[in-house]
Amino acid sequence: MTTKTRNDRGVIRRGVAVVVTAIAIATLGACSSNQAAETPSKGAVISDGLVDPEAFLADLVAAALPQQEATALIEKNGYAWRLGTIDGVPQDVTMDYRMDRLTLTVESGIVTDATWG
Repeated sequence: MTTKTRNDRGVIRRGVAVVVTAIAIATLGACSSNQAAETPSKGAVISDGLVDPEAFLADLVAAALPQQEATALIEKNGYAWRLGTIDGVPQDVTMDYRMDRLTLTVESGIVTDATWG
């Protein structure tokens, strides 16, 4: 077995691992998005004045707020935000995952969807 062949196998294995990881992340993201859409919100505030993130997300999307109002509400509740898609055009975003950040989808100035991360 030559060195080139071993290196090629390592590259292929890393490529496969990246693809499998990407598929898993996409699948989990789709599951969490569908669950939030199907589960009716019970209100964003829970005991001790803490905000339930999933209820907050559901309420935010259901409200269909203009971008400026939605981002002000997000910041007021202590979360960060970024724009993921504007009028169907994906925006350049980093691949880091932050539990305190919402990635927003905006159509005609209205927040139509959001995901955590």
